[in-house]
Amino acid sequence: MNYCGIGLASKASAICLMDGAGGIVREEEIPTDADGFRICLGGEEAMKCVVEASPLAEWAVQVLERLGHEAVIIDARRAKAVVCTKKKTDRVNARDLANMARTGWYTAVHRKSGAARELRTWLAARAGLVETANALNARIRGLLRAHGIKLGKVAEREFEMKVQAVVEAREPALAGALTPLLNLWRQSIDAAEVLRKEIKVRIRQDSVCRRLMSVPGVGPLTAAAYLATIDDPERFQRSDQVGAYLGLVPSVYQSGDIDYRGRITKEGDGLLRWLLVEAAHNLLSHTQRDCALKRWGERLEAQKGVGKARVAVARKLAVILHRLWITGETFDWQRV
Repeated sequence: MNYCGIGLASKASAICLMDGAGGIVREEEIPTDADGFRICLGGEEAMKCVVEASPLAEWAVQVLERLGHEAVIIDARRAKAVVCTKKKTDRVNARDLANMARTGWYTAVHRKSGAARELRTWLAARAGLVETANALNARIRGLLRAHGIKLGKVAEREFEMKVQAVVEAREPALAGALTPLLNLWRQSIDAAEVLRKEIKVRIRQDSVCRRLMSVPGVGPLTAAAYLATIDDPERFQRSDQVGAYLGLVPSVYQSGDIDYRGRITKEGDGLLRWLLVEAAHNLLSHTQRDCALKRWGERLEAQKGVGKARVAVARKLAVILHRLWITGETFDWQRV
């Protein structure tokens, strides 16, 4: 049986085929498309293929499986720990991946279901629109500041009218330059709202999302992101592992007598981590109903400050959501 390592890139990918003894059977560079994989690997007998995690990895393994091969996506960070070399090229990378396929020295990552990938695409599209709107907001404020105009804190629904009123009153000559930016900002905001409503409609009938939204502070976007990111709750042996998976636990450095705990690791999915922190903020700041989780967060606020309390509550929310998903329960406001 042969083994295959594939160094994926957007235009061309490096392929290395290796036999069971570690000898290189074939190396070449192919276009990163379905035809390139079919021409290069379509005539080969079934073999194990290893691909590093990347935006193209899910698509690539689907193509490889249609060609009759076994495909595995591996953790790129742990792959670097296994392979220590000062020469980093696409060809060397493909050789290393083929050798990992042969020896089994790799850590496979979870492959998301089709439904999770689709929901994730909707969430990422909306996040991109929000990011664009925020960038335009900052650009407009910066251009006005150059003329001595400071907008200050303005509600989102009043931003466009505020800018137009200030420009008309103080710098009418700027209207031609700022109007296109305001139009783009408004289009981004409106499109993001359309996607938010569509996501809400999509998850409304999902029983898991309804249970997740029973937790205070957790809304449709957070529930949808949690569903799309975790995908299969059974892949975690304990609920408290989810906090580490999402990068919400402190980094740790231990050596001899040194035991240092720093900022959170920020590993895993950044969008879900941000949404969980926002959910924690909503719980602590806007939830009126009393519960043990809110009281715990408020005690942390008093002891360690708002920022650390939000992150700690976000980590606790990640654990609670996983537990509710596993058990099929809804949030119990009376539980201590």
